[in-house]
Formats: sequence, C-alpha cells, structure tokens
Amino acid sequence: MSGGKGLVELRRVLTERYASLRSQVARRLGGPEELAEDALHDAYVRLAGKEGFENVAHPQSYLVSTAVHAAIDRLRGDHRLLSEAEVADFFDVADHAAGPDQTAHARHDLARMFAVLDGLPARQRDILVSARVHEVPRAELARRWGISLAMVGRELQAAHRHCARAMDEEQE
Repeated sequence: MSGGKGLVELRRVLTERYASLRSQVARRLGGPEELAEDALHDAYVRLAGKEGFENVAHPQSYLVSTAVHAAIDRLRGDHRLLSEAEVADFFDVADHAAGPDQTAHARHDLARMFAVLDGLPARQRDILVSARVHEVPRAELARRWGISLAMVGRELQAAHRHCARAMDEEQE
C-alpha cells in the first residue's frame, strides 16, 4: 500500500479512534453500528490505493465523510428505495466539525441538489420540499394541490425516484 505520510496519518487516526469514528458514522447515517463498520471498511479500501492526503487538515472528519459517502454509495448500489424515515434522517444530519474541504464539498452537493430539484415538475418539487423540509402534513398538501392523499404519496415517491436517478447519473 502506498500513499505517503497523509495515508499513514489517516491509518493512524482510523486505528486509534476507531470506536469514535464508528459512533460518528452510525450517528450520521442514522443506522446500526454494523453499517458504520462496513462503511469505515469501504472508506479504508477507497483510500488505501490513493495518494495526496498530506493536505487533509482534519483526518477524523475526512474519514467520517468518506465513510458516509461509501455507505450512501453502497445503499444506492443495493437498488433499494429508502424509506421516508431514512430520507428524512439524511435531511436532519448536521456536521459541526466541517473544515474547508468539507465545506467546499457540501456547497457543491447543495448546488447539485438545487439543480436536481429544479428538474422536478412544480407540484412534485413543492410536495417534496414541503413534506421533507417544512414537515407539512400530506393532508394539507392534498388540499393545497386539490389532489388525493394517495396522489400526494405517488408524487412524493416520483420526486424521490427522480432525485435518486439524478444522483446516480452524477456518479457515473
């Protein structure tokens, strides 16, 4: 395994702070620690063959972020739709220890998310944002749009599928 001093430092942090990293990843994913362990393993495998980690200012945050992204990629690869609760959990995650790299990455992700949302029909976009961000009840959304509760559910599901497809296309 190559990688230089930066990779050595990431390995050291992974080894010495494994329990803390596992807890942070599990908390960010809103899932069990087994998922966090798999994500940390995937993150290690991703990083092991790469170089250029000498400029990582916050190795623990970098490892957590890499593991969370690895878990999301794994979930996407499973080709399963996330439940509404799992999607809501991702909207509730806040990283209070973000450094400049994480901030830049988050800004890119946010811009990408707004671009994906702009690609939705107006009704689907309003239903998705109202339900997920503003926690507007489905009954109120049905009244607002003059549609049934079932149609609100279908529009929400269609919006989720659109967002998942757009994110998958970006990864390719």
